[in-house]
Amino acid sequence: MSDIERIKKQPIIRRFLDVHHLDDSFIQENIIEMLTWQEYLKKCEGCLGLSYCRQPLKGHRYQLSFTEDGLSESYGMCSYMREQEKMLAHVKNFRYTHMSTDDYLIDLKTLTQGMTSKQYLEAYAKVVRSLSAKKGIYLCGQAGVGKSYLLKGVANHFAKQGKTVCFVKVPVWIAECRDSMKDTQWRQMNMAQLRWADVVIFDDIGAEYISPWTLNEIVFPILDVRMEQKKKTYFTSNYQWPELESRYAACQKEGRVAANRILERIRALSDVVLLMGTSLR
Repeated sequence: MSDIERIKKQPIIRRFLDVHHLDDSFIQENIIEMLTWQEYLKKCEGCLGLSYCRQPLKGHRYQLSFTEDGLSESYGMCSYMREQEKMLAHVKNFRYTHMSTDDYLIDLKTLTQGMTSKQYLEAYAKVVRSLSAKKGIYLCGQAGVGKSYLLKGVANHFAKQGKTVCFVKVPVWIAECRDSMKDTQWRQMNMAQLRWADVVIFDDIGAEYISPWTLNEIVFPILDVRMEQKKKTYFTSNYQWPELESRYAACQKEGRVAANRILERIRALSDVVLLMGTSLR
């Protein structure tokens, strides 16, 4: 079978040729472009989704269009990529985030599917009720029971409603603040984002490096504003409330006042919900 015959067997290319009334001579004149298009289309045959994409640029494929000037080459999104882009439209509402692309696809409405744990279902129900409440949730429990995953679903829920959202892995955030101590502009912008976002989720609070500086200069000023402005705020932690109190109380003397004030603001901003169970990891 000749190259021209193989090219014409490709349904998309054959439709392109028919629509523009192009014959074999056109294919021969543009054989390189046509063969290239055929090879890219071949990679998409039988594709089951973006996870299986074989294109050099994930979710995009080489395509040709016909104009008065001849062939025009471009790269366009496939249907799977267009669907993902639609599902990720809410990402623009995140102001500061440690969530991954996969995290943005977490749908709060589906998080009970296949779940039989009574403890998880009870915690889920309390979290869902909090969506319309004035206060957020302090979701605590052992590692791996689904606390962060659940609140990533909460973050997406609010972002899809057009709310500005921050999802902060507290240990990572504190390390970034330390590394950026001399970058006043970054720090001021970061503080403003976390103070004024409609919804902020502080993930894994209590696991961060605790010092008088982080308590007095970083954490307290943000939580203080959020409490005064009644901004929706959530927390996850491996520490149950008495354990978090003990951990903060153990900080250096210069930070104890701030530590106590931080605990007061966490309590003012959130209701404690305990999520027990076996690890889902």
